[in-house]
This record gives sequence, C-alpha cells and structure tokens, in this order.
Amino acid sequence: MPFFDFHIHPSLKSLFSDNNAATHAQKFSPWAPLDKSKIPLLLKCCTDFQYILQSQANLSQLAANDCNLVCIALYIPEKDMLTADLVQQSTTGPLNVYLQGAKINSIINGNPYTILRTDDWPTLTNAAQFGITDKKVKPLKTRADFNENDPSTIHAVFSVEGCHTLSSLLQNFDLPTILSNIDDLRSKVSLVSINMTHMEQSPLCNHAFGMQFLSNDGFKPTGYRLTDGGIAVLKHCYQNKIMIDLKHLSLGSRQHLYELRSSPDFAGINQPIVCTHAGLTGLSYSDIPDYIFAQKKFDNKGHTVLWQGKPVKYGDSPRPCFNASSINLYDEDIMQILQSGGMLGFSLDKRILGFQDYEDETNGRDDFPLETEYISNLEQNIFFGSGTVTIGKAFTDDSDRVMKWDEIAAGGVVNPAVGFYHLKHFMAHVVHVIAVARKNKYDVAAALNQLCVGSDFDGLINPVWCCETADSMAAFQSQFEDSFVAFAQSSAVALPGGFDVKAFSKRLFYQNGREFILQRLDVLNT
Repeated sequence: MPFFDFHIHPSLKSLFSDNNAATHAQKFSPWAPLDKSKIPLLLKCCTDFQYILQSQANLSQLAANDCNLVCIALYIPEKDMLTADLVQQSTTGPLNVYLQGAKINSIINGNPYTILRTDDWPTLTNAAQFGITDKKVKPLKTRADFNENDPSTIHAVFSVEGCHTLSSLLQNFDLPTILSNIDDLRSKVSLVSINMTHMEQSPLCNHAFGMQFLSNDGFKPTGYRLTDGGIAVLKHCYQNKIMIDLKHLSLGSRQHLYELRSSPDFAGINQPIVCTHAGLTGLSYSDIPDYIFAQKKFDNKGHTVLWQGKPVKYGDSPRPCFNASSINLYDEDIMQILQSGGMLGFSLDKRILGFQDYEDETNGRDDFPLETEYISNLEQNIFFGSGTVTIGKAFTDDSDRVMKWDEIAAGGVVNPAVGFYHLKHFMAHVVHVIAVARKNKYDVAAALNQLCVGSDFDGLINPVWCCETADSMAAFQSQFEDSFVAFAQSSAVALPGGFDVKAFSKRLFYQNGREFILQRLDVLNT
C-alpha cells in the first residue's frame, strides 16, 4: 500500500556537507543511509541520539517503502542551533562526514534562501548527481502530474518551516525580502503551507518553546502574539492560497491568528488551517492551570518556566499520556483545524506524542513526571487568566488525571523491539480527536477524514519505536489495524457506526492526505 507523509525532511541530513576538493569532503547523498557507527560512543550509549541521527526517511527509504506522495519541509536551521557547542564540536569528530565545519559556517554567514535554492533544492531533485538512475523526486504542479501507479517516483509538494528560511541572513527577518522569496518559491514549486516560525525568537510572532537539548535563551519565547510583520506574512500567504501551519506558533499567536481570520480583512481570503506534524495536549484552554505543578517567573529574561504534568485519559494500564506543552494543540485548536476544512498530521516524535521514559532518579519531583516549558511573560495571562487562579489541581484531586511514575514503570522497558506502549500514545491521539469532535457536535466521520501522518522523519526527532523509520511504516499500519478498536473500547470512546478499521487505516496513512493535497493543487492552479 502507498503512504503519505505531511511533513518530512529527506534532505536535511545532507544539508551540512558539500563537495570540497581541497579537503576531500563530499556531499552526503540524500539517497544513502547514514552510518550510525560514526556517532560518538558517549552520545550513543548515554542518549537517544542513535535514533535521532539515523536515516529515518532518506529518499531511498521513501522509494523502497512506497511513500509516493509527501510534503517536503524546506528548512535551514537557525543560527543559535548551528553555533551551539554540540554541533560545532561534532565537525571535528567522526560525524564530520555529515557535519562539515566549512559548510555549517557558510550557512551561518550566508543567505538562507539562496542556500535553499542552490543546495537544498538541487540535492532533492537531481538523483543522477548521486548515481541514482531508476528513482526520482518529482515536484507536483498540478493534479495531472501525479501518477499514483509509478513506483519509481516520489511525488512532492512543499512547505517552508520558519520564515527565517526565507530571509537574506539568519536572524535578519527582512519583511520585503521574505515576501519576495515566498513569491519566488511559489513560482517554482507547489508551496502548500508555511510555518511562520520555528524554534527561535522571531520579530514576526511569538513561538512555542520546543528546543530540548540546547539551552540558549534565544530558544525561549519572550514575544506577544503576531506582530504587524507577522500579519503581513499571514495576509500575503492567504492571498496566494498558501496555508499557515500552526506548529511552532505560541498559544497567543495561534489565538491571534483565529481572531484575524474572523475579521473583515480576511473574510475573502481565508485558507484551511493545518498542523502538519502535531501532538495534542489532551486539554482545553481552561484545563491548563490544573496541570501546572510549579512555575517560576524571570522578569529580567522575559519568560516564565512551567513544570507541567502529563495528562492521562485513555486506554488501560499502563495508560499513555499526553505532552501538555503549548507546542502541542489544545482542544480548541483541534476544532479550529476541523472547522476550517484543514488537516491534522500526527508527528511520530515520541516526546511530542507524550511518551515519558521511566527515571529512577526523579530529582525531588515527587510522584509525577514533569515536562519543562518556557512561556513569554507577555502571554502569561493566556495560560493563567487575568485573575487569581489555583494551579496544580490535577495533582491533588482523586480524579487520576495526571501520570505518575509508578504507571510508567509498569510499562516496562520500551525498546525498538517492543514498541506497543508507544503505539498506545499514537492511538490516544486519534481517540482524542474523536472525543473532541463529538463533544463539539462535529461530525466524527468527517473528522477522521481530516487526519494523516506527518512524521517529521529526518528532522531532529526521537521517533516512536513502533515506527522508527519509513522502513517500519507498513508494520506500523498493521499494528494500528490490529490494536485500535480494542484501544478505543478500553478508552470508553465510541467509534462511528459501521466503523471499519482497515478502511480507516488506509485513509489515515494515505488517502486522506492524498485527497487533501490534490484538492490544494486544484486551488493553487485556479
């Protein structure tokens, strides 16, 4: 069976290398597997980097596993990421085959959009450069370009992850240049969506905290909603039928976007809302304070740190939990996507899906695993309200609403050979959409047609071990089919009448995304 992926980075791990005769360096092929033996022993043994840095979905993996329609995220990493010690130190070790210092410095000091156009794009589309003659990537411009029965072709549409990628210099955010580069890119490819921001602070909008392994303050939100520049980007995208991807927008920025969509200025140009590689919080906005275990405000830095519990709602023990961080979607966000006619793609990042490894040392955090998040002080009232509010009710009441360490321990050691506990987290997301749609009187069958997979593979994610790479996609789908109905029953969530799990899985893993993208191609060409 073919597969669709709404958010994938098949060339990202090739971006940091180049042919260089002077140093005998070579461009790493996006068709070749990354050699995990080059990962330093300490990183391999003491962290999950062997799963993060492996080839999760290079072009050969996509072709071999019939991933014949994908939305490729075009992305240049942010400056604070590239200048971090972890990256810079890797340019002199065994990973320097993939992380070449000269190339990384050229990205830091160069023009991101030019690099995208002269390096990232040709790397994707010139298979012959890497000796590949029987497979290719075919950018789609119209519905007629898509040949579903061609096994030699990966058909692609495109998104841009972060407007910094469209600038003339990292951290420069020149608005006229960004708008001009949007126009240049959409003249060359089918640009279906844009993430307005990514991991760093941006003058266009506030972002949601998402950087877990680097501590630079530039990754911590301090802004407030969309700025005038962000509104200009939003309007320009909508006028040109480009959708906005909610992922990485702060909660305040998302709410501002919804307000703008309801204003007269946007009445005739609104496009569907998407979240291409989403996780869910399992919560409504009003639930947020209940799951905050503690907080600390830093007035001099402009941000507040939250320690949040992990909501549990579905399944039998050991139950899956959700990640309550605001980089994930609340129930109101889900409804905005559904009611707009948009699409929700589920990430396969285990942390985003809510999974928490068991830790013997809990560092005085009592019985509860906690997720650390930073929010902007300017958006603090969005999380807490303007009056006096009590936090942490989920930790003290008897409703069993928050995950405890002992239940995670009951899940046992999760490893790539035993990934069922991870599968529960994925299934909990599907079940939660059903519950939210039904609660809000939205047709559940329609909601199930607005779900797909947006793996984020070959980005910098730690994948669920029931689907580590694209090589596991068929087995993942089979496990889902075997387990989902029983999981929904154990969650006390009723499935629609006449529900056929095999028919639904075909839609979830392929047909929903296929139909949505072909419809968007029709829109882009009218």
